[in-house]
Amino acid sequence: MSVSTFDLFKIGIGPSSSHTVGPMRAAERFV
Repeated sequence: MSVSTFDLFKIGIGPSSSHTVGPMRAAERFV
């Protein structure tokens, strides 16, 4: 869960590139 929250925060602060990588990485972890 810690990683999930950090990822969300990183995406919000990160640029568009991060926003695309954020959800993709989250989906992979969920799978």
